[in-house]
Amino acid sequence: MAKSTFQLSDGTTITSGAPEEQGPETFSTKDFINELREELATNRLTLPTLPNLAIEALLVINDVDSSVNDLVKVIHKDTSITARLIRYANSPLFKGVEPVSTIKAAVTRIGFAKVKNAIYAVSMKEVFSTAFKPIEKRMNELWEHSVTVGTHAATLARQQPGLDPDMALVAGLIHDIGKIPLLVKACDHEELCKRPDYLDTILTKLHQRLGGAVLKAWKFDPRLVAVAAEHEDTGRDPGDAPVDYVDLIQVANILSHEGSDHPLASVDRDKIKAFARLDAGSDNEPATKEQTQGIGEVFF
Repeated sequence: MAKSTFQLSDGTTITSGAPEEQGPETFSTKDFINELREELATNRLTLPTLPNLAIEALLVINDVDSSVNDLVKVIHKDTSITARLIRYANSPLFKGVEPVSTIKAAVTRIGFAKVKNAIYAVSMKEVFSTAFKPIEKRMNELWEHSVTVGTHAATLARQQPGLDPDMALVAGLIHDIGKIPLLVKACDHEELCKRPDYLDTILTKLHQRLGGAVLKAWKFDPRLVAVAAEHEDTGRDPGDAPVDYVDLIQVANILSHEGSDHPLASVDRDKIKAFARLDAGSDNEPATKEQTQGIGEVFF
């Protein structure tokens, strides 16, 4: 049985069996890492971007002289985002007596001061779209996972003083954003597309660092940048600092993998400070499942 050896730049080596007729194969990511660094430094790396309409809407929101009517005019240009924002306003995040059916009513219910996170949330699906067939399935799975984490986080945030469910939802949707440029870049390397185990290791090792860079480029809230950069640091211990969105996403992320063969499904939760800090026990699970289903439907 021939073996394939995969070596990361930090010295990590993976050896796996390969069919004998294929012969020995060695793939090092050293050049891959160097390409990433060079392209990041020279602004040539293909980073995900927010949809143009979302950027236009955010400019209106950030203009102190803008009104709800100004924002409605912008959002009306995109029927898919309009529909999603209306569904968002009718989701369990907002407890309206009657469903809203117009974009103006949706913005009014959400609140002009809080609609920025709503725009981020409903436009994020476009960021996870791809024209590259080799990674299309992975991108779809990544979006589904991000929605699951976001909806878990939004419902958990309701139980945490000082945390906003809207911000928590966005934090979940963007926590793995660093995987997108890595998947796109992997299309240039046939070896990575052929060996999903190799690609998975690269994604695990690099996506947090790159995710922080993406959100800094987008000028996102530093609390969300921290989520992208630290959410899989299971040894993280903020001490006596208040519960934050990284805690929230760590717990939501682990809950999302429950029952799967993902490494996070088998971690010892007693050793992860975020669980103790949130006091996220099994008593929360029934309500979380019911609420997350209603929120998640907004994004599909």
